[in-house]
Amino acid sequence: MEEKERKLVVGLGNPGPKYQNTRHNAGFMALALFAEKQGLENPSVSGQSLLSFGKVAGQKVVLAWPQAFMNNSGPPTRKVLDYYKINPSNMLVVHDEMDVPLGRLKFSRGGGSAGHRGLESLLEVIPAEFDRLRFGVGRPPKTAILAKTMDYVLAPFNSLEIELLDKTLIWAADLIRVWVTMGLAKAQMLGNRAEPAQPKKPKPKPDSQASPATAGSDQTLAPPQEPTLEP
Repeated sequence: MEEKERKLVVGLGNPGPKYQNTRHNAGFMALALFAEKQGLENPSVSGQSLLSFGKVAGQKVVLAWPQAFMNNSGPPTRKVLDYYKINPSNMLVVHDEMDVPLGRLKFSRGGGSAGHRGLESLLEVIPAEFDRLRFGVGRPPKTAILAKTMDYVLAPFNSLEIELLDKTLIWAADLIRVWVTMGLAKAQMLGNRAEPAQPKKPKPKPDSQASPATAGSDQTLAPPQEPTLEP
């Protein structure tokens, strides 16, 4: 039986504890959780990247976290592609996306950078089309202190975002597995939802009273539910 071509998944972010939990490191975080859930080997330094290797449902995969900072993600990624002879069509790049709200994910193939410095660096050295998983981080309110784009993406997720962030990271890790094992089309079908599901309000029973925990709730956005994935 012919062996499947190796696939590469790249998480974009900035190295070092200063940037560990910032919005710009959503790609780093999602890829790390994927590696943990799949039981892949701990990453080790190779050139200007952290690399991890393994198999997912029989598919050979390389995971890469470029360590040359976001704006210079391209050259380290190009070296990994060349060294392991991986075609860019077999590469998925996981990155933060301000044009997508937190709690949503979008898969796509090809396209421009939309001002994302990490993607700009990649496109300078990898002109061929590759797949992307855009991890929504949303935009700051116009009245926010961190209204400047760079200040916003380099700031940590705030306390109100953590629960939704954690659930979205789990969702992203599961969808990366779908991409690795079943391809882009299947990942898009499961991941590219038009809008997050609205919470369903239970019908009150006769003479029932609202509990203090839910009374007056104005929740409008339900966290993404972990998808049921095929093995």
